[in-house]
Amino acid sequence: MPDRLRLGVVVATDESTRDRVEPFRLALEEIADLPVDLFLLETMGDAIEGIASGRVDYVRVSPSGYAAAFELCTCVEPLVTAGPDDFPARFHAIVVSKKAAQMITLADLKGTRLAVGGKQAVAGYRVPLANLAADGINARTHFSSLVEVQNPVEGLLALFDGRVQATLAWSTLAGEAKNGYTAGTLNDYYVSGGRGFNDLEIVWRSPPIPYSAHTVRTELPDVLKRRIRAGLMDLRREDPGAYLAIEPSLPGGFEPVVHADYRPVLRTFEEDYISLLDPASR
Repeated sequence: MPDRLRLGVVVATDESTRDRVEPFRLALEEIADLPVDLFLLETMGDAIEGIASGRVDYVRVSPSGYAAAFELCTCVEPLVTAGPDDFPARFHAIVVSKKAAQMITLADLKGTRLAVGGKQAVAGYRVPLANLAADGINARTHFSSLVEVQNPVEGLLALFDGRVQATLAWSTLAGEAKNGYTAGTLNDYYVSGGRGFNDLEIVWRSPPIPYSAHTVRTELPDVLKRRIRAGLMDLRREDPGAYLAIEPSLPGGFEPVVHADYRPVLRTFEEDYISLLDPASR
């Protein structure tokens, strides 16, 4: 058992981070039954390097951040993820097209134009292209062209304007379809009153992706990792202030996760898909 636990937190532009996360640090001390030292990290890249190099023992990162850290060292594992509501804490990358007389398939879209996000967009480019390839669809050859758009909602507008015949987006796929589900591109479009919402159809979905990854070093004792996971699972109920201190944007509570839950994002770092995502790397 270590003498202390080193917690890393990304500061980004929040100058009040130390004060904001203090309730979580105190709660983690009680959960782990160890003193917890706080390390402020400027960027997500610093968090990835910090957990991979062993400068910190615990850090909250994005799904792609977890995949990047695992790619660096295979010495990390996730304990829990957080969600925005009481539905399962997962989202999907999706391919959206306009409805036709019969249900549209990916085969029907062969030779058409697909709207995509920038090459660093996780749900708008990297995850869908890698996971489509895992399903046997090379987007670069299946579609006649990949048309870059600024954001997923612009992709929907391009769909209605006829600039593309399909577009990448994201969705929780939880809740009611008629409202665009609980969150995601379709919900944003529905809430904005976008035209033709009822004419949209989901053609493909990726495997579910956790929203976040509360990640620890694999070398920590198993008994400590189990203790932390169990304590985090109860945190929203027992100390909601401490929970919101670390997950202010995802108030739905923690769920347990394992490494395999991040498979859709881990694929984006695998050699089989790197040249597809960035042809210039070949």
